[in-house]
This record gives sequence, C-alpha cells and structure tokens, in this order.
Amino acid sequence: MRALVLAIALAGCASGEHLEDSPAAAPIAVIQAERDFAADAAARGWTAAFRTWAAPEAITLSPDPVNAQQNLAQIPGDGAKTLDWRPAFAGVSRSGELGFTTGPFQIRGREGIVGHYFTVWRQEADGNWKWIFDGGTDVADPGPIVAADADIPTSEMSPIVRSSARQAIADVTQIETQIATGNALPADALTRSLDANAHVDRGGAPAAIGRDAAAALIANDGPVAFTSLRREGSEFGDMVFSLGEVRDQHEGAARLRYYARIWQKRPEGWRIVFDEIIPRRN
Repeated sequence: MRALVLAIALAGCASGEHLEDSPAAAPIAVIQAERDFAADAAARGWTAAFRTWAAPEAITLSPDPVNAQQNLAQIPGDGAKTLDWRPAFAGVSRSGELGFTTGPFQIRGREGIVGHYFTVWRQEADGNWKWIFDGGTDVADPGPIVAADADIPTSEMSPIVRSSARQAIADVTQIETQIATGNALPADALTRSLDANAHVDRGGAPAAIGRDAAAALIANDGPVAFTSLRREGSEFGDMVFSLGEVRDQHEGAARLRYYARIWQKRPEGWRIVFDEIIPRRN
C-alpha cells in the first residue's frame, strides 16, 4: 500500500484572518461541476471524463490510495458511456474553493442503483473545478435515482470565521487523534461530533440522514481503529476533508477499509457533515 501522509494548507493570509464581511460561496458551483463531470462521462466515456476532471494530485482507491491520474493512465481507451451518477447532497466552504457532493450512481441498461459515490472538489487557480478524491460504497438505495436537474439539499454554510487552512487541519487532527486514541469507543466519539444534518454511508445499509439516524448506523461499526492518511482544509478554515484507514476484525480475520469524511466548523465547534466507510476491493 502506498503510504500517504499529507496535510495540505491552501494559501491564506499570514495571520490567518479574514474580514467578517467576506461573502459566502454558493454550493451550486460544486453541484454544477459534478453534473458537468457526469455529462462528460456520458458523452465521452467514464475514463476520459475522470482523467479530465481529476486534479494532478487526486487520490482514488485501487484498492488502496493511489494517484488517480497515474492509475487512469494505465486504463486503455476512454471507457464505457454507461456510468451515470447524480448529486443528492452537497456542501461548499465559505471561501468557495473546497466542496463535496454525494449521491447515487447506476449503470445505464442495468436495473437499480449500484451505490453512492462521494467526490471532494477543489477550485483551481484558473477557476476550474477538479476533484481531489473520489470513492463510494454499496449503499442500499431502492431509488428512483434523483433527477439530473433536481434541487438538492446542501450542508449549512459555516459561520464566518477568522482562521486558516493550516489551523483547521490542526484542529481536526487533534479531534481525530482523540477519537482514535481516547478511552471512548470510536463510534461513540464519532457520534458526539455529528452535525444535526449529518449524512453517513455504510455498505449494505440505506444512507443515514440526520444525527439520530447517522448515530444508529455508526453504532453498527463495532470496535474499529482509525489511522489518518490525508487532510485538506479550506482557505478560510471552515471545512476539512479527511481520509484514512479503518481496521477491525471481520469473520475472524483482520480487515482493512477506508474512511472519508467532511468536517465543517459550527458555532459549537467542528462537526462531521459526511462520513463513509469504503471497502477495500481487490
């Protein structure tokens, strides 16, 4: 497995402060990027679209974390045009350059939803959006798939903060270290950090929406160990993407999976707005 230990701090002012009249970004920008990405896959093939929309340092799981562009370069051709996905929940940082979308995906011509994807997006210096992480799991979803142009719910915008990407990463690192090493079970510690509108995905189960449903789903995780691999923060220090390992015992053998989650700053502190566990597929 390729080891990843990366904490990326996006450019911010030296003091980490931002004016309190800074405008909030609109989630529609990242939603539109996801829809354009999906449309590109339908027109040219999924491999061609993934190559175009991935950032140079984007990460995917194959089956462990690898550079997406290097991995895609090994796949011949442009890929089939049958992969279809739709955003159903999204969020963006107040600074507007870091966001995420998640929702169902399916294969055209095959009945039923296969699972739910999760994509983390970053706006580049040229204004274009590129994904920096893409992964998903086999969420149980009877459908129907959300309409391509549907109005979708979004994560509540964080309040205006005076911080920086570096400080946000440090804050979340401290919280996740306590979750991983504290006396409480990781599931209990995660539950305490859930946002009121948290979305949680686990394989084989329906997506959980809201703190109570999310806490109930996380409770099924059992004893697990988390190890961080990558964190990336928004410029204003209000959103953090976190990726890492999940290790536990399953059917008498050691098991490795991966978690991906989004933290957002709330008046009461950092809260998880999205969390998923992704199986390791050989």
